[in-house]
Amino acid sequence: MSNQNTRYLSRSAAPKYFSDIQIRAFHDPNARHHPGSHSGTILRTVAWNNLGSRIATGGAGGNVKIWNPEKADVRSSTDLKGTGLQVTEKVQWDPTHAERLASCGVGDSGVVKFWDYRTAKATQDIKTGGDNYSLSYHPDAYVVAVGRKDNKIKILDLRQNAVVNTIDEGNDTTFQTTFSHNGTILLQTHASGKIVLRSYPSLETIYAFNAHTAGCYCLDLSPSGKYIATGGNDALISLWDTTDWVCLRTFDKSDHPMRSVSFSFDGAFLVAGSDEGMPISVMHVESGEYVHEIKANYPAHAVAWHPSKYVVAYTGEVLRVTGAGSFSS
Repeated sequence: MSNQNTRYLSRSAAPKYFSDIQIRAFHDPNARHHPGSHSGTILRTVAWNNLGSRIATGGAGGNVKIWNPEKADVRSSTDLKGTGLQVTEKVQWDPTHAERLASCGVGDSGVVKFWDYRTAKATQDIKTGGDNYSLSYHPDAYVVAVGRKDNKIKILDLRQNAVVNTIDEGNDTTFQTTFSHNGTILLQTHASGKIVLRSYPSLETIYAFNAHTAGCYCLDLSPSGKYIATGGNDALISLWDTTDWVCLRTFDKSDHPMRSVSFSFDGAFLVAGSDEGMPISVMHVESGEYVHEIKANYPAHAVAWHPSKYVVAYTGEVLRVTGAGSFSS
């Protein structure tokens, strides 16, 4: 994978650049279909570490696998065994350490496992008491917010190895949580379509607004913190200004619910994933233009940009990674 981020990709150059990319599939012969997940999707989650040197995936069977993005051969991957889960719903890397990550999902009293890739073993586990759907690290990496499927959000403190606080959302399911870059705000997406902002560590609600007409499934915060992108059951991707919290534009090309959304490392581009629709659109943030479609022969539930390159990882039946291309400004 070339170090192509020495220059930034302009909107005008983007269509040619993305049309030149090659896509590599990372096959795991031991992965299996799981009919209880959305559309039978095998892989539910994907995440890059902070250096872009490892990709974590998780899904049916509770499997968590770490891939080397340079080597698609499964023999170059590492399995993290003993998750205690039937389905891994979320993996996320420690934002301060390239070899540590966490996983959560369905099964084993809602165990959240914390791993060290170098030993392929869990270093810590905390049980939330119920099946989990989402997980997000605080920027200091000592605190993790975990969304349970019974509409409770558990705040975990790794230093205490315990659940230290609980947010009860009543009848409104929380699909995703994300901390602001400075760690002072916890953002939540909800089945009602709203976004809730809570002050951290007080967890008091400071603002809430309706982002989608149906469930709001996902969000991503731009690298600058200037925008958030949200995706929902109404098939829209919405771009919001984080100063006045107004919707700047919507991307409405898809006819399917949006399950994941991701900003590129420079905040210039978006991709979004759905467990029903294909292909994957690459969207230019400032102009609102669709600049490319990444062909997919299977719905991509989870998508994630590389932390410093114009490279996308996405998951469905297998992990796929867009390869290196060439571009000019």
